[in-house]
Amino acid sequence: MRIAKEGFRFILPCGVLAVLFFGIGWWGMALPFLVAALAFSFFFRDPNRTIPQDEKALVAPADGKVIKIDPASSHPLLPSPVTCVSIFLSLFDVHITRSPLSGTVEKIDYRPGQFFPAYKDEASLKNESNSMFLRGEKADLFLKQIVGVAARRIKCYVQENQKIARGQKIGLMYFGSRVEIYCSSSVRVKVDPGQKVKGGETIIAEVKT
Repeated sequence: MRIAKEGFRFILPCGVLAVLFFGIGWWGMALPFLVAALAFSFFFRDPNRTIPQDEKALVAPADGKVIKIDPASSHPLLPSPVTCVSIFLSLFDVHITRSPLSGTVEKIDYRPGQFFPAYKDEASLKNESNSMFLRGEKADLFLKQIVGVAARRIKCYVQENQKIARGQKIGLMYFGSRVEIYCSSSVRVKVDPGQKVKGGETIIAEVKT
């Protein structure tokens, strides 16, 4: 199983302590560290994904459950009307964030904030977040990574003006979070609230012909 490199700062100390305590026969001390090492390995897993080749397809930016699909009257970077798709990531979901489309990272905006539970509406407006405006080959997209109560860090893998491919890994969020994408009327949403999606693999929308 492939593991995101960010996870080793959590996995290795727990693993080393587990081995040391096992070595001196302190099983009661070793077992919790062994369990923690396995739990961190599971959380930071980075599985391969089969990326759809349809140029009109927009793929899910992350694993999780679609909790909201909301129309919005406007967005400063997109033509109206706009639709927002919110995906909640539990502790059991893969937390790698992937680009829904091929194009260019035109703008990145990190904002510190609070730590409401990621599934609550307040999280979208008040929590710590990292936003990206993606200028796509077929459509444009605004993507927002939002951390929750347990998640206190967002890792961004890309830079402004960088070219990206559909399904490419663009970031990582720690320990339970939320991803929102905003798309214009040129895109047709193809998922429903309550649906489970896989980052880089599930087609969540397509560009209208």
